[in-house]
Parts: sequence; C-alpha cells; structure tokens
Amino acid sequence: MAGLALAGTAFVAPATVAQAAPAGAGVFDATGGSRADSPRKLPNLQKGKLKLPTPGAKGPRFQSGTSAKPRIVGGTFASASEFPYIVGVVTTLRIDGEHYWYWCTGSIIAPNKVLTAAHCVTDGPGSTRVIAGNDRILDEYGNILNDSGYVAEVGSTWTHPGWNLAQQYEQENAPIRNDVSVITLKGNLPAEYTPIALGNQGDQTPYVAGTSAVIAGYGVDYDANGQEITDSRLRKATVPMQSDSYCNVPNLYYPGEMFCAGAGLPAAPAADTCNGDSGGPLVVGGKQVGITSWGFVCGEAPGFYVRLNNYVDAVKADFTRPPLINADWTGDGHTDLIARDTAGNLRLYYGSGFGNDGYGGFYMSRQINSGWGGFKRIFRVYNWNGDNRPSIMAMKTTGELYLYNTDGQGNFSGGAKLIGTGWAGFTALMVTNNWMGNNRPSLLVRKSNGDLVRYTSDGAGGWENPSGTRIGTGWNGFNLFLTPGAWKGDGLEVIIGRTSTGVLKMYQSDGAGGWTNPSGTQIGSGWGGFKNIMTLGDWDGDNMMDMMGVNSSNQMKLYTTDGRGNWIDASGKVISSGWGSFNLIF
Repeated sequence: MAGLALAGTAFVAPATVAQAAPAGAGVFDATGGSRADSPRKLPNLQKGKLKLPTPGAKGPRFQSGTSAKPRIVGGTFASASEFPYIVGVVTTLRIDGEHYWYWCTGSIIAPNKVLTAAHCVTDGPGSTRVIAGNDRILDEYGNILNDSGYVAEVGSTWTHPGWNLAQQYEQENAPIRNDVSVITLKGNLPAEYTPIALGNQGDQTPYVAGTSAVIAGYGVDYDANGQEITDSRLRKATVPMQSDSYCNVPNLYYPGEMFCAGAGLPAAPAADTCNGDSGGPLVVGGKQVGITSWGFVCGEAPGFYVRLNNYVDAVKADFTRPPLINADWTGDGHTDLIARDTAGNLRLYYGSGFGNDGYGGFYMSRQINSGWGGFKRIFRVYNWNGDNRPSIMAMKTTGELYLYNTDGQGNFSGGAKLIGTGWAGFTALMVTNNWMGNNRPSLLVRKSNGDLVRYTSDGAGGWENPSGTRIGTGWNGFNLFLTPGAWKGDGLEVIIGRTSTGVLKMYQSDGAGGWTNPSGTQIGSGWGGFKNIMTLGDWDGDNMMDMMGVNSSNQMKLYTTDGRGNWIDASGKVISSGWGSFNLIF
C-alpha cells in the first residue's frame, strides 16, 4: 500500500488497529542526539549505496516497450507516456556511517513543481533526484536507469504546516495527518512532461463511494509466493472509492483530511498501492484528487489517501512564492548548517526541511572535515564554477583565498584550489549569489576605509573583474553583514548590516551594480546580543526566507518572513541549544 504500510495487519473496519510509530522525541541539542536516533519507517527504504544519475536529459523523453509479464495485485504495467505527469522521487542518505536509499512517486503540477507526500521529503537527509519519463526507475541489479527520460534536482520544498510529524514521534498510535508537500525544482522540466490538473477546492463529488479512481506509481509488488518484488516499475489500476464509515479506523482516520479507496480484504486481495507509491496520484475524471499516504497490508485492505480537494488552495499558494536558494549541502533541497568548533572540525547539521518535527527542523549531524582552525574567514558560495553546486571559500590569516568544491551531494571534490591572494586587508568579506543579475556569484568586501568593493565570478571559477569594482563608501558602521539573496522576493539581492547598537539595516541592489535604497532601510533592532546570525534560505518548510541566530545563551532562534521582506515572527522562537562550542556557524 502506501509508504507507511504495516506488514501483517489485516484491515477490519471499524476496529482499532495498532500502528507502529517511532519512539522518543525531544528538543534538539547541538552537542549530541537527534531524531535519527529514533527508528523510522521510510518509504521503501533499502540499505546500500546508490549512485544517482546526473541532472538533465537522458535520451528519448519517454521510455517505452516494457515487455515483462505484469505481477501486481490487481493491476497492470503502465507506460510513462500514458502518465506524463508522474515522476519518481529517489533519495540517497547516510545515517551513522551506513548508506541507504528510498524512493517515492510524485506528480507534476507545474513546470517546476512536484506534488508528493510529506513523508517523502522529510524522512531523512540526503540527495534527491526527480526522475521523469521512465517506465521503470531501477534495473534488475538495483541501478537507476539512465538512458531515457529526464533527471531534475530539487531546489526547495514546501510542507503543509499541519503535517503532524512531531506527534508521530511522540505517540505510538499517532495518525498520519496533512501528509502534503510540494517540491520546487531548480529549473523547469521539458514541455513534454505536462502537469496534471488538480481537483477543485472543497469539491467532495469525487469521493462518493463507488466512484472509480485510477491509481499509479512506482511501488513494489508481490509475487505468487508473497515475496516482495522491488523492481520500481510504473503500474496502474482502477479502484473504487469507499465511504467514510467503511474507512473509519478510530484514532487514525480523519474524514476531512483523508479518504480510502480499494476493495481488498485478507481473503480476497485486490488492486492497491504499496511501498514506493507513496506521494503518487489518485485520479478521478482526469484530475488528481488524492495523494497516496498510508495504509496496512498491500492489497488486503483499502489504501488511505490525502483528500486533496481540501488542500488545493494551500498547494497552489506555493505557485506564488518567490524563488529562493537554500543553503543545501547534500542535494535534497533542505537548508543545512555547517559549524566549526574550537578544534577546527567542521560539523554538518542536516535540516529536515520541516520545523514542526519536535527537533526544530534538525535531523542529525556528523563531522565532515577537520583542520579548518587556521582560516580567518569561512563561508559558502553557490554556483561559483557554473556547476549549480555549493562550495566553501576559506581565507587564511595571510590572505590566501581557497575554494573547496563539492559533488553536490555533501562530499568534497578535488581538494583545495587557490583562487586569490592579498585578501587579508579586508575587514569584511561576504558572498552573494546574483548581485549583477547575471546568475553568477559575487564577493563583496569592505576595505579598512569603509569602501565596499565587488568581485564577480566569471562563471567558470575565475574572476570577471579581478581588480574589483567599488560600489559604496561609508560602510564602517557595521560589525556584521548578511547576504540572504532576494530578501524582498523581487529577484534583487540585498546586504543586511548590523550596527553596534544591534540595528539591522537592509540595502538592496538594483540588479545592475547600483542601489534601490542607497540610504538603507531598518528591518530590525535588538540584535546586538547574537554571536552568529545566518540567512540561509528556508529552514522550517514554508518555502519562504528565514533568519536564524545564536544568542548569548547559546540557543538558536528562528525568525520567519513572508518571503517578501516582512516578518511573520519578529520575536523568534528557540529551536535548539548547546551551540557554545562553535566559533563559526554558516
């Protein structure tokens, strides 16, 4: 059935059915412990290392010609060209040194948007690819097929704020509620992958008992001996909608949020979704009205789906949010933090992409490198080489500036590269992603006389203007700078400076080297007590810009905005503690 199916539990309505849930929850502490310590049931989790394909086109837009005999509970194989809006969502991850991977299904709802289940995007840190146009994601050897279709990278995610992940950790028999997420891709998919229309907000007509619905996805199947077949083929079936009274499992079923479909019973299995189909569509009359969410034994009970027509407005609201670039280190679209301790070690703190998880949005942490104590400044930069990957820049006290590239999946690649000398004389140094509107990053530096100078990448690892370009004077009044990108959501990047009195002032570029507000605009006060302040994109999963800061009590606080430069929560809330052992967080 769905990705959270329970093996060995027969469906009996309306009797209470026990549901497995992870044990333990608590406040995240940077000194140790995370939600990864609790057992999780990920959608179709497999142990082992899986090589993800590189992004881009892989040959014909659609794979075709599946010839194997169908083996599914009441369904048939399908061609990707029949469902041009269905995609596979594949994630690799590493926990406690062990490699894992899993996949889900999703549906294209806009050229750069994929609708899926929340448990498919918040269930583990790692690297994610969205794969379109394939009849089958994996071959018989467990390798991702790479000769057709299209592979896309994840830029960010939105998850319904009512997704009750914290409750699922805290309560053994917790329901699975508001299981809805939208993935934003780094670019548009090719036009052949046409979005599916969504049902109408509030329309309950598609859910009338007996209505025929189409389900499809890349989930597992079972052979004649009851053994799981993990072949990730695209399958389809037609199932009947069931009534709320039939679906009602006390304490698990919420009719305003979900419905069930399918006629399977233990003595008479029937068509159903299963692990790996999670996040996939249920379609009535050519419109998607459900998202595969949870269930019991595949084929021996109805599947449970998100009642999408009660969420359409919330989903479509994500279409209007301004784009942003998350400080994503691993390639899953979620912002991650990197911290340096007093011994010079770098530690990665994985973001879950969802703040309401009982851990403040932190999943787990691990050390990723050592020997960084000799650098005076360390910061992240995105797309410096034109590769759409994050890198780290680090400056020694002697003024040498080094670039450390990554593979886009959380691993360093190629060692240190000297990219400049003579940088020790600058009193501040910060990076922007697109200051000139040319999609190339720039370094902004402050001289001791208060001049602000821009150095822009040439898009290939070098410099467009190696002598620098002065863009301002009189910047000595600030003791800290932030470069959050397009803070106001209009595509124009900004610098935020903190004064000695704790005031934050925002200065916006006009996208051509000048300023829209050369005198600056005050956006906050009372920030003098923060040891670190970060603007790293979206942290809590609403797909809008956030600000984070570590206060004098070594607590990390989260401040949220509407993505257009206005505070939603200007007072902030504590999301974690124990950050006193780090001298830099970025």
